[in-house]
Amino acid sequence: MEKRRLGITSGLAAYTLWGLLGVFWELLSVVPALDTLAYRIVFSLLTICIVLTVQRDWKTIWWTTKQLIKNRKIFWIILSSYLISINWFIYIYMVTHHEATEASLGYYIMPLMNVVIALMFLHEKLSRSKAIALLLVIVGVVILTIQTGSLPLNTLLMAASFCLYGLIKKQVQLPATISLTLETIFVAPVAIVYLLISPHVMTQDGLGVTTLLIFSGIITVIPLLLFAVATKNTDFITLGFIQYLNPTIQLLMAIFVMNESFSWHKAVVFVFIWLGILVFILGNMHGLQRVKRTK
Repeated sequence: MEKRRLGITSGLAAYTLWGLLGVFWELLSVVPALDTLAYRIVFSLLTICIVLTVQRDWKTIWWTTKQLIKNRKIFWIILSSYLISINWFIYIYMVTHHEATEASLGYYIMPLMNVVIALMFLHEKLSRSKAIALLLVIVGVVILTIQTGSLPLNTLLMAASFCLYGLIKKQVQLPATISLTLETIFVAPVAIVYLLISPHVMTQDGLGVTTLLIFSGIITVIPLLLFAVATKNTDFITLGFIQYLNPTIQLLMAIFVMNESFSWHKAVVFVFIWLGILVFILGNMHGLQRVKRTK
């Protein structure tokens, strides 16, 4: 019971922090999105290096890397590092360009897009509830496309990049600390080279912005470590419910803190998305109860 309580508390903390991060990135809107991403990667690596040094886990990193090379799985870790970087970049770009509501929409769509990924790559069967949920989401995206005159590519790309990232993580399972270390190591050289050639200087926008850029590493690592504790101490179904806390907080922050407009067509889109999520959750609950009855 204590472990489950720890897991739920850690999960709530992780998803709450992720939900609040939109405000953090909006404070960095004066910095180009690519530069913010590069600083985030570099300072995340520095932060995780400190964590590993305190935990004395460098031998584990070395041993894990050798095993990944031996098993020819290192390529998947490299690919996952660039997928999560793409996800980070799109999210930062959207928030700093006053598209936080569209970003939250992406995180609502994400769990249902996981169903599509599972169908395409894992050959899982599509249940009736999942089919209805997907149909509702598709209707919502079509309405948004018609009303705005363009397909919400950033929203869909953000969701798709994280779904593919999750697929790789499922195939190559590593502890969160080890995984984050390797992923940041593989993208850090690109980030450092970019910062060296970028015309933007970290200190040019004042002490406040410089401090936020430095802390971008810490606010990236802490939720991931909390999430690692949550996954070890609670079940996947519970985390599945908790994960909707993230986009809900993002949406509320966008409307009430960032003062983004929430037009009627966005409201209609979110109604369809929420209906899809409700059908998805009820379907999962029904499936879980049926499994329990057969035991």
